[in-house]
Amino acid sequence: MEEYGLDGLAASAELVLAGLGPLADGLARLAVQAAGAVTLDAMELLVMEQGRDLLRGLVQLGLDAQAEREVRVAEVRGADGVRRARAERGHARSVVTRLGTVVVRRIGYRSGVRGAGSLFPRDAVLNLPPCGYSWPLQQLAEMFSRSGSYEQAGEFVLAVTGVSIGKRQLEQITLAAAADAERFCQDRPRDQQELAGTGQAGQDLPPLAISADGKGVAMRPEARRRRTKAPDARAQTFEHRRGTGEKGHKRMAETGCVFDVLPAAEPRTPEQVMHPGPDPRARPAAPRAVNRWYACDITASRDVTIGKVFDEAGRRDPGHQRTLIVLAGGDIHQLALVQDQAAARGITITILAGFIHVLEYLWKAAWCFHQPRDPAMEDWVSAQALDILHGRTATVITRISQLAGDHPPQGSEHAKIIRKTLHYLDAKQPWMDYPRALAAGWPIATGVIEGACRHLVQDRMGITGARWSLPGAQAILWLRALHASGDLDTYWDWHIQQQHQANHLSRYHDTLALAA
Repeated sequence: MEEYGLDGLAASAELVLAGLGPLADGLARLAVQAAGAVTLDAMELLVMEQGRDLLRGLVQLGLDAQAEREVRVAEVRGADGVRRARAERGHARSVVTRLGTVVVRRIGYRSGVRGAGSLFPRDAVLNLPPCGYSWPLQQLAEMFSRSGSYEQAGEFVLAVTGVSIGKRQLEQITLAAAADAERFCQDRPRDQQELAGTGQAGQDLPPLAISADGKGVAMRPEARRRRTKAPDARAQTFEHRRGTGEKGHKRMAETGCVFDVLPAAEPRTPEQVMHPGPDPRARPAAPRAVNRWYACDITASRDVTIGKVFDEAGRRDPGHQRTLIVLAGGDIHQLALVQDQAAARGITITILAGFIHVLEYLWKAAWCFHQPRDPAMEDWVSAQALDILHGRTATVITRISQLAGDHPPQGSEHAKIIRKTLHYLDAKQPWMDYPRALAAGWPIATGVIEGACRHLVQDRMGITGARWSLPGAQAILWLRALHASGDLDTYWDWHIQQQHQANHLSRYHDTLALAA
């Protein structure tokens, strides 16, 4: 009776669509087998493994049905102007999907002219990718490759889809996935609502903040800069151990960020910044960074990345009506590039030196004036920091200079630290207007860009043993920046459209054959 019922089900399905009968029969048998499974995990594995083959069969059935209905057109003219009038059925190509490998059969059109390749209009209609992996599978592979090593990405793809993709193929998929990333960032629409969720759309717009920093990435030998020497060509200090500057080569990945600042509801005092209190609920609200947008480059120079950051700021504020805050680190050259970009665009910027960097220098100086593990060290740092937050940086410089004169540092290392601390405070003093920033509710730390260097660059590029080529590193950084900016889904849709135009539509003189 059971077999009779299955035969009847298959016959009914065959009446609906030719070829559907075996799939309906397989689905019914799978349901019977699943019902006989003892445990849930056994049932789940059975349905996933065999169900994937059934779903692949549905895709194949749809492709075969379309192939049977493909209309032969009188002629197909390519972009080269050559007429292709010879139509040949039976041409087939394989495509690996998330459900397995399917075969696409279509009509090929030939001209008989040497050098004029065949055209397959149905490839353009289906938007078949040139690499042989379907777009959803490529998107899944890119997601895993962006998040972890290529070896792990291959394992995850295999576990999710049952499809095995080699490491080299994963690298190629990632490179192709990032092919349109830079142009996408340049062509982003200007009518997006950047202040969604801030509650300030249509009111006084909050300040804009920009920040940039660099992070080193270990590179392959061929990716080294020309002016650097390979590790094995450098003068070696020790016989059995590499010394300073002899342990390989890193290339700087410049990261930039633009974000809207939601100022604190109530201004914070310097005392609240330094001593926020043990109860987080009683602490004053800090300013928040929203609508973050990232750019990350390792192939271009730093001024290119900083230019992209200013382009994004100009896109968000074309009339230059918003206060533009630059949260700067300790890199003098980078700060000069920022000032040059602002001057070239006629933009007024407010530069703030990152307060965390100031604290680090104060702690280093404290080690020179106190014994190790002296509790008074923390009180001394707090007192200097409070003076700086109150706008008394010159007083702190004078105090440290006087301490260094009264108690000369012991050793050249301490003297160097004091000298660097005084130079830093003196050089950055014009950009330490912390009283104004705290009164306005602005951020005074570079935590956003410091975190970006970690989660955009280091978490992926710094995997143990990883050595990068320039194209591979740039592709990963672009994709991670798009994901962190919240633009990756939009980019994928746009990327597929661009590839459709480049791989298919651009090969035809017109789209009449595709419409047919």
